[in-house]
Amino acid sequence: MTAASPAPARKDATQVSAANTMFVESFDGLFRPLKEGHIRLIQLLPGTRTAPLSCRLDTVALKDRPHFNALSYVWGTTGKTETLALDGVDIPITRNLHVALQYLRHGTEPTTLWVDALCICQGDNVEKGQQVRMMGDIFRGARLTWIWLGEASQEDDAVMDYLSTNARQSDSEGLAELPIRSLQSFFGRPWFRRLWILQEALLSQQPIVKCGDKQTAFERVIRLSTDLIFKNLGNRRGDPFVNCPLQRCLQEWDRLKHIVLERGGWSLVYAMPMAEQLECTLFEDRVFALLGLSTELDRKTIKPDYTKPFAQIQARICAHLISSPENPLAALHYMGVRGNSELPSWARDWSKPKRVEWHFWRQPAGAQERWHFLSEMRAGIGHGWLDVNAGKQAWQMEVETGTNIAHFSDDLRILALKGISVDTIKSVHGASAFDKNTVSWKRECESWRTLAIENATAYPNREARFDAFCNTLCSGRYRDARGKPSTNWGEAYESWIRGEDESDSSESNGGVGRTPNDFAFRTERFRAGRSFIITRKGFMGLAPENARTGDMVCFFKGNLDPFILRSKSGIHQEFIGETLIAGLMEGEWVGDADVRDITEYWIE
Repeated sequence: MTAASPAPARKDATQVSAANTMFVESFDGLFRPLKEGHIRLIQLLPGTRTAPLSCRLDTVALKDRPHFNALSYVWGTTGKTETLALDGVDIPITRNLHVALQYLRHGTEPTTLWVDALCICQGDNVEKGQQVRMMGDIFRGARLTWIWLGEASQEDDAVMDYLSTNARQSDSEGLAELPIRSLQSFFGRPWFRRLWILQEALLSQQPIVKCGDKQTAFERVIRLSTDLIFKNLGNRRGDPFVNCPLQRCLQEWDRLKHIVLERGGWSLVYAMPMAEQLECTLFEDRVFALLGLSTELDRKTIKPDYTKPFAQIQARICAHLISSPENPLAALHYMGVRGNSELPSWARDWSKPKRVEWHFWRQPAGAQERWHFLSEMRAGIGHGWLDVNAGKQAWQMEVETGTNIAHFSDDLRILALKGISVDTIKSVHGASAFDKNTVSWKRECESWRTLAIENATAYPNREARFDAFCNTLCSGRYRDARGKPSTNWGEAYESWIRGEDESDSSESNGGVGRTPNDFAFRTERFRAGRSFIITRKGFMGLAPENARTGDMVCFFKGNLDPFILRSKSGIHQEFIGETLIAGLMEGEWVGDADVRDITEYWIE
C-alpha cells in the first residue's frame, strides 16, 4: 500500500450510474461487500496541486492495524461538484473534499487515507450502519487525523499564524492582539458546527488542524479556546464563539477526553444535550454520531440502523436515555414533544430544533435521601404491564442503579413514574420579543420583576422576592468580572439594568459581542424558549414557553428537579418539560409533603 502506482484509465462519467450524487454509491461494482471487521482505504496517488485527483481503493482488516491517516472535514454545500478518479471511475465529490485532497496529496508518494465519503458505500444503508459502528475504532487506529478547516482566508489568517508560529510560547502571549473578527471567523468555520467531528477529534491519537497550507496541533486550538473562555481574554471586545456551537465542548475538552478514554465512555444522557446545537444532515445521526464516544451500555442498546425510518426508533432511544442508570430521569430535562407529533409527549423529536439553549439539570447526589419517606407501593390499577413490573421489583428509592425508576408500556406510548405534585401554575408570562435586542429584554425583565415583587408571596419580603427573582434569571450561578463564581445576583442584575457595561454589550459590537457581565449572558441563554411563571403558592420560576395556567409542578422519584405536567382526560398526563422554581430546588418541599399524596403518573 506504499508503492506508487500509475493512475488507472478513466471511464466516462456517463458509464457510471448515479453520477449526479454527492457521494459514492454503488457505481457498477466499484464497491464489493465488506467482510466483518474490514474497512476500505484510499491511496491518493501523487501529483501536483492542480493535477486531476486519482485514487485506488483497498480493503483491509482493521484488526491488522493498517497504517493510514483519517480525514475529519465538512462535506460542504452540494451545489458545486468536482470530480475524482476512483479505480478509474470518475465520481463526483464536494468541492470542500476536492480541495482538502489537493492539499493533502504528496508530490511523489501515494497517501493512504480513510475518508468517509469515499470509503463507505453511502447508498448501502446496511453497510453504512456497520461502518458507523466501527468509526470509533477507525479514528483510534489512524496514525493521525487531518482536521481540514478549509482554504486559507484573510479573515482569520492571523489566528492560524498565531497557532502555527507560537507553539512554543505561552498560550496567552500575543493573544490580546488577535482581532476579534479574526477569532470569530476562525471559530465560525463550518467544521466547528459539525456533530461528527466530536468523535473524530476526541478519539484521534494525533489530530492536526490544517487550513490551506498552514497547520498546527489541535491541542493548540483547545488551549486557545480555553484561554478565551476561562481567562476572559477578548470578551470585552466581543464574543469569539458567537458562531461556534462547539464552544461548550471545547471548554470541557480535556475532561471529555478523559471520560471517553479512561472512564468507559461519555454516556449519551450527557452527550446529547451538550452536543444538540451541533449540525448533522440526517436526524438519526443526532444519536449515531455519538455512539463511538458512548458507554458499552449505550452501544449495546442502540445500534446504527439506516434501514428504518428514524421516527420508528426515536421513542426507544428516548426511553433508553430516560432510564440511564448514571443519572435517572436526567434526560427528561431535554425531552418534550409539541405540536402534532406521533411521538409520546415524554419523548423528543430530533427532527425539530428546540429553542431552549441551556438546561436546568444537576447531578443526582442526594436524590435518594430526599425520597426516604416513599412507602413501598405497588403499581396502581389500570395497566397490567405495571402490575407485572411492580411484582418483579418493588418501587423503592434504594434501588442502586436507578434502572427501575422509569417504567414503559410495551408499545412505548406510556411512561410511568412515581412522584408528587407540589404546586400548580397560577400565571404565565412569555417574553413578548425574543430577539437579540438588549433594551427590549431588559424591559421584559423589569416587568417580570414587578410581577414577582407583587405576587410571589411565598417569599417573606420584597428583598427576598427580588433575590429569588435574580436567582431565577441566572439559574442561581454566574461568574463575576474576575471569572469567579458569585452569588451576588441581585447586584449583578442592577448593574446590568443600569447599563454599566453597555459600552461592551452585544449591541455596541454589531450584534456579535458578548458582554463581560456574565449574569446578563446567562439570563439570555436561559430565557430562550421559556416563560416566567408565578405559582398558586406564590413561588416564581421559569417554565417551557407552552406552559399554561393549571399545569402541575411535580417531582419524580429518582431526580432532584421539578417538571411540568398537564392533566389529560382520563387517567393520563402530558409531559410539558423542565422547570426551575426558586425556593423549591433544594428539597424545601419535602417538609410539607404527605406520603399519601404520592402518585403514579401515567404520562403519554
